[in-house]
Amino acid sequence: MSRRIGSGVLVALAIFAAGARAAEDVQVHASTDADEVAVDGTLNLQIVVTVSSGSQGAAVQLPEFKDFDTVGRSQSEQTSFEFSNGAQSIHRRIITNVALTPRHEGNATIEPARVSYGGRSYQTQPITVRVLGAAQAQRRRGAPPPSHDGEDDPFRGMASQIGARDLILRATIDNDAPYVGQQVTYSLYLLARGGVSGIDKLQVPKFDGFWSEALEEPQQLVNEPRIIDGIPYSSFLLRKRALFPLRPGKVEIDPAEVDVLSGFGMLFSRSSAHRASQPISIDVQPLPAAGRPAAFDLGNVGSWTLETSVEPLTVSVGQPVTFKLVAQGRGNVRDLRLPRLGQVPGLRAYDATTTDKKSVERGQLSGTRTIEQLLVPERTGDLTIPSLSMDIFDPAQKAYRTVRTEPVRLLVHAAEPGTAANVALPAQNLLAAGGLRPIRLRLREASVGAPPWSQVWFWPALAAGPFAVAILVASGRARRLFWKDPRELRMRQARTAAQARLRGAEAMIAGQRSGPEFYAEVARGLTGYLVDKQGIVAAGLTREELASALVSRGHPASTVRALVGVLEQCDQRRFAPGAADERAQRALLGDAERVLGELDRPGKDAA
Repeated sequence: MSRRIGSGVLVALAIFAAGARAAEDVQVHASTDADEVAVDGTLNLQIVVTVSSGSQGAAVQLPEFKDFDTVGRSQSEQTSFEFSNGAQSIHRRIITNVALTPRHEGNATIEPARVSYGGRSYQTQPITVRVLGAAQAQRRRGAPPPSHDGEDDPFRGMASQIGARDLILRATIDNDAPYVGQQVTYSLYLLARGGVSGIDKLQVPKFDGFWSEALEEPQQLVNEPRIIDGIPYSSFLLRKRALFPLRPGKVEIDPAEVDVLSGFGMLFSRSSAHRASQPISIDVQPLPAAGRPAAFDLGNVGSWTLETSVEPLTVSVGQPVTFKLVAQGRGNVRDLRLPRLGQVPGLRAYDATTTDKKSVERGQLSGTRTIEQLLVPERTGDLTIPSLSMDIFDPAQKAYRTVRTEPVRLLVHAAEPGTAANVALPAQNLLAAGGLRPIRLRLREASVGAPPWSQVWFWPALAAGPFAVAILVASGRARRLFWKDPRELRMRQARTAAQARLRGAEAMIAGQRSGPEFYAEVARGLTGYLVDKQGIVAAGLTREELASALVSRGHPASTVRALVGVLEQCDQRRFAPGAADERAQRALLGDAERVLGELDRPGKDAA
């Protein structure tokens, strides 16, 4: 019995000694380069495993990193020699470096890493790190806050936020407290320290609460070198848009997302990394109540000028003249509401046409809106077209002001005898001038021929019809002849259905129901025609994709632009309704009917 106990003790001591020697052969340690990090900064984690040179290798297993995202990882080995009491020992150091970026503010924990060596498992100690907000990190490091005075350097003040990150997606705005209707320039940049071969699946926010206009949409990546905190970066502009707030209050712009491609295939491996920008908060200011005109339109925000012209200034009675009202300046020209020319004594006015032209000057959206109207003098003398005025709010001056046109004098003289008017005149009774005229008949001799049934060909021709029908019924061709393809039938009836919807929209005007449902009915008439006739579902396409699809089917570019313009007007009035303007609505109906006719003419070939 004592021998068995003694043997067991010896075995236990041997196992304990082997474990102690194994523990002495491996050392595991983890550390970070800082105990505080910004929420959009980078923290470097280093795991060091030291083993004897003659032993087997050690396997390092990283933790889940619930509070962090991994943005980079590398591993290296070092060999060291030591001499102690005349004996030589060789050790290997396996160093694993992991670059981490935090997912949230507050306290974050790096879980222990596990190391497998000699059949046993070891782990490092957990590490707690404090994650600071971007503004708090700037105050700690003495970095100046970002400036929104201009976009000369959209990464100004970002050195402390970027840290050692190699690839980030950054969204910037030039004004975080605009007025309603004032432009905010949104820019999306990709900042990289390594090579970038392309981007994939770029997802831009929806910009809810804004009227959005594209300023720059580069089709290729253009590298713009930048130096941030002494470190060279490559900056790529992905998108730039002009945003016009539609209502006051806090508005959040969601993060943009993109997949960044690196490597060039073939000789080099190609990899992809997903990045998301930070959300942006904008505090939209309401327009000042002090000094606001009574009938001010919220779309008239910007710096605008107004002028009129009439050609020719001297004209005879019944000859038309062209009246032009032109507004030009900086702002959202699509939402601009111009004054209307009322009834002018002595002049008959026809429906006006409106054309818009956009341009970009130094990152600001500018435009020109021109209203042309045909006027016909009905009497001689001096006729005066009165001055027109428009109230605007200028964000640069932070004040309301009124722009006016000068009155235009039109000299009308009597028409020369024999001169015909260039416009349609009312119908007249032509019998009133010359009286009644008698009807004179001229009789001529006529000959009567033989009846057709007496001819040789009559009876065979009469029997040919029933005989042909019998053959078609027997062979089954009659069913194929009279069968109608539902899609073809729907294509034939597409324009009729669209015109029925436009007539319904016109009835809404007469029934005093010309609100958002009127514009929705006009839009449904056009989009329903595109589905039935062209097979294009406009609801699932952007305006650019819809225009590209129509142009590829052979429609003229002018017709496509007119269609997109009508749909954009409908969307604008549905989601940002103002005072109902019957004349503008009837003009919109006219534009829709004209576009419908132009689409239907080449539709037979294009569809």
